[in-house]
Amino acid sequence: MTTMRTRRPGRRGSPGWATCLVAATVLAGGSGVATARDTPRHAGPTASVAVPMAAPVTANAGPRPRNVIIFLGDAGGLPTLGAAAILAHDRPQSLFIQSMPHVGLSDTSSRNRWVTDSAAGMTAIITGHKTDNGVVSMIPGTAGGAPVPVKSFIEYAGQHGLSTGVVTNMPIWDATPAACFAHVPSRKDKDAIFSQMLAPRFGKGVDILIGKGRKDADASFAKGGTTPERAFAAAGYRYGDDPALVRQAARAAVLRDTDFAPLPAVEATIGQLARNPRGYVLMVEWDMHTDDPQAGLRHVVEMDDMIRRIAAVAGKDTLILFTADHSFGLRMGGGSRGTPLAAQFAAAAATPGTTIANNPVIGVEDGHTGDDVITAAAGPGAAQVHGFFPNTHIFDMLMTATGWPRD
Repeated sequence: MTTMRTRRPGRRGSPGWATCLVAATVLAGGSGVATARDTPRHAGPTASVAVPMAAPVTANAGPRPRNVIIFLGDAGGLPTLGAAAILAHDRPQSLFIQSMPHVGLSDTSSRNRWVTDSAAGMTAIITGHKTDNGVVSMIPGTAGGAPVPVKSFIEYAGQHGLSTGVVTNMPIWDATPAACFAHVPSRKDKDAIFSQMLAPRFGKGVDILIGKGRKDADASFAKGGTTPERAFAAAGYRYGDDPALVRQAARAAVLRDTDFAPLPAVEATIGQLARNPRGYVLMVEWDMHTDDPQAGLRHVVEMDDMIRRIAAVAGKDTLILFTADHSFGLRMGGGSRGTPLAAQFAAAAATPGTTIANNPVIGVEDGHTGDDVITAAAGPGAAQVHGFFPNTHIFDMLMTATGWPRD
């Protein structure tokens, strides 16, 4: 356990994890490299820290996307994607993500640390501002004043009349989903995050919410003398624990404490959101932490299969983007061609004295790392994704693609 994040629940894989890896369609793709430079968006009193630079964002000359889907692989760094591809298919670069036509590399550092946590990482992606680790969609105030909320891309979408959704296989109050709709100085403040789900600072709130944390919601709303059922109903939501519920209501909240099938939940969410003639914005987080490599690498392939399917059915008017908030300490240290890597990893793991950390085939140091991560995109506006850039640049590209002015 590191100080970079608290251990998250629900990330243990089954013993037959390798057999759960599903095949992904393999397409050809490529990327470009640029060396142009950009400056950080945060202009607070200590914002003079150097950050990785970006190719400049130019006006979107092509059609604007009607819909935007952001797939966020939490801890889905390049080493994790590479290992998952070979484990799943015995072939490098065989994930669908690795075939997407527009690719760049994103710096993930936070405002105060070279190695980010998910709160600062997702805040940068979804609001365009670097912030301190542990802070959710807020930046420091001037002259030591109170933190200032910064609007997320999801909130901009709601204000422009689009439907919005957040789907995660982690608690709905956790840092990554919370950055889409909440603004708190500490990612640990569950009560404030639940409160802001139903009383948003900007816009009308997220229309479709699917994630874990049902017991957490029970405890949080009980402090205010109510229940999640009553609180969500009063805010206009259908509330339950079955993702199929979203097919029945334009505003729905699905909270549970067990895993759910990812693709049916995402397809049902898109089916509901797509009823809005103005379009929708959806953020889907799937956990890829590999402190348990069995679960983490399985989740990579789950999300990859999800993206492949959604890319086939979402329509040409949809911008699809994959990125990660940070990388993780996984490294491939061995393995021979001609033998499935999963079998080699399992054989090494069964050797006396072998641990997750020292496995010679795939070893994992349990903690976040400061490596650049991939950003891959397809659809209207995707051509902006190229070269090296700070994580804040992703927000800039999304806003440019949609043509929305910043407040």
